[in-house]
Amino acid sequence: MMKQATRLSGRWVALYVIGVFLLAASCHKNTVRPAFPSTTSQQAPASPPPGSVPTTSPELPAARVPKDFRDGEAYFQSGKYADAARSYNQYVQQDLVTQFKDAATFKLGLALALACTSSDCRARSLEQFKLLLSHFPQSPYSPEARFILSLQGDIDKLKADTKSRDDKIKKLTDELERLKKIDLERQATPIKK
Repeated sequence: MMKQATRLSGRWVALYVIGVFLLAASCHKNTVRPAFPSTTSQQAPASPPPGSVPTTSPELPAARVPKDFRDGEAYFQSGKYADAARSYNQYVQQDLVTQFKDAATFKLGLALALACTSSDCRARSLEQFKLLLSHFPQSPYSPEARFILSLQGDIDKLKADTKSRDDKIKKLTDELERLKKIDLERQATPIKK
């Protein structure tokens, strides 16, 4: 029975990891906007798809995008999540201007979740999502952070339910064994008439 419970909680953890991976995969579809509109073309630049992180900004030339943020983006897009987490963390720690800080905080949370599966990494990842929601509630990354946090809440609830169910099963099994023992003792002693 315990193997089944372990398999069940393992499945939910796997679903969580898959959900985070799919969310991260959707972040990989970034389009690079030119730093300044072309003077030869009068067309308006195409807007990036919703949820994408521009690696350059119309206000700043590409050279002005902080190096740690650029490095984090490059590592994240190439799947080097531990390196991306280090770069994003350096950027978040030293950034005084908040232009990319919400994106870096969100991507730091994703990179931590994807870099390793330990409970410490998961806790640090969830903390980044909570920071994003408290410091940048209007960020375009807030809905995704809320979704990830709600998934983790669901996983935690399922784990607690599984543990509670396993405890009840153990109690019932112990009680059944006690009753069997009593029954065997009754059968072993002759009945006096």
